[in-house]
Amino acid sequence: MDTFFEGLDNLKENQRLNFNNSEKFMIWVVGFSIGGLSIIVTNLAKFSNSFDHCTIKTILILLSISIISGILYRWFFYIYQTLYQNIEFYLLGAFSRQQIMEVNPDDISNENDIKEVIRRLKIDYDDDVSHVLDEYAKLTEEGKLIVLNDLKARYEIIAQGAKREFEFAMNYAKDTFKEAFGLSDKAADKMFQPTSSKKFRIFGFLTSISFLLSCLSFITVVIILCIKY
Repeated sequence: MDTFFEGLDNLKENQRLNFNNSEKFMIWVVGFSIGGLSIIVTNLAKFSNSFDHCTIKTILILLSISIISGILYRWFFYIYQTLYQNIEFYLLGAFSRQQIMEVNPDDISNENDIKEVIRRLKIDYDDDVSHVLDEYAKLTEEGKLIVLNDLKARYEIIAQGAKREFEFAMNYAKDTFKEAFGLSDKAADKMFQPTSSKKFRIFGFLTSISFLLSCLSFITVVIILCIKY
């Protein structure tokens, strides 16, 4: 747990470094594409003397694709980073040493093993009642059933209290974000929803495709100019 928690810092740093490097690279590619497009458009007559109409048209299309893909890359990467930060926040909580109460407990109403009920109280809510086992073994079957039901009721009461505290904390956090950023109720609720893994993968894929398309379009233009010149 500690290893993974410490590794998240390196992961964040690597993510930030990758973003900065790809950002600089994309600025160069899009910048050269815009420059090339401007030169060709403003000197179309001169280029017509060196290249045929089909070649010039192909170059203009490829440069336009490079520019558009570069812009889309920035947008897709922004959404991808937002989704990634939500996942990162979840991982920080999952691997930290902070004790977090269970707010969505399983139903133990049909559990007949008192040791399991005691274990769930300890694990989910840090409520140690293992001392009852010594007296439990001395009770009659009816007495054992009463103690078991009491522990189940204890678990349910603690679970409901923990859930109410969690909901209160979440509502307070949402209201704070709404007031600070001027968000609507819908926007604030969306911020606290878990990130969809499918959505994360889709925008990761779109980010990669737009990056490659922008670079390959520009490289293709360079190759065409070298061959046709």
